[in-house]
Amino acid sequence: MLRLRSARFPFDDTRVAGQAARLLSLVEATGVWQPKDIVAELDLGLFQDALSSLSAFGVAGSAVLEAEGYAQKPSEDFAAWIGNLREVVTASPIPDTELPKLDELFRTDTLADLLGIGSSTLRRYLANERRVPDDVARRAHVVTRIVGDLAGFYNERGIRQWFSRPRVQLGGRTPTDVLRTAWESDEGAAEPVLELAAELVG
Repeated sequence: MLRLRSARFPFDDTRVAGQAARLLSLVEATGVWQPKDIVAELDLGLFQDALSSLSAFGVAGSAVLEAEGYAQKPSEDFAAWIGNLREVVTASPIPDTELPKLDELFRTDTLADLLGIGSSTLRRYLANERRVPDDVARRAHVVTRIVGDLAGFYNERGIRQWFSRPRVQLGGRTPTDVLRTAWESDEGAAEPVLELAAELVG
């Protein structure tokens, strides 16, 4: 729903706008916040609305109030604060909303394969019949972070295809293959895929 084309103060500085757009894309990808209509203009009200949704899920609880204060500070300070806030979200899996959001994008069988779990197990998580274990929550959050970076450049079909295309940067493997290997051995091995997606946003 984010198709940002213009920005009002305090997002009229490109450094601030870039950080804010990346944060909002991630917040939308987590599933905690969904704009009612397609959003073309970035303003403080929209930004605070997304932060309020995060706060409702126990992430960055004071950010809504802090945003108004930082909006009055020099642009470099506001941009740095938004960057730090994104790091907080990056470190905060929200499986209750991220799994349904990812399931909507990939569909159950494909998502289960991507996360390295069985389809029937994923369905139980989605139906709240079983608690999502921490390792699956972390995997889903990694995929969510990737989707957040891809969303500004690809539509839903393009995002799905991105995961299944071999990449020179990954030694000819697909992002899905690298992620599945990472889940089986070392989750840190997913970092090249995260970096590949992040290259799109600079």
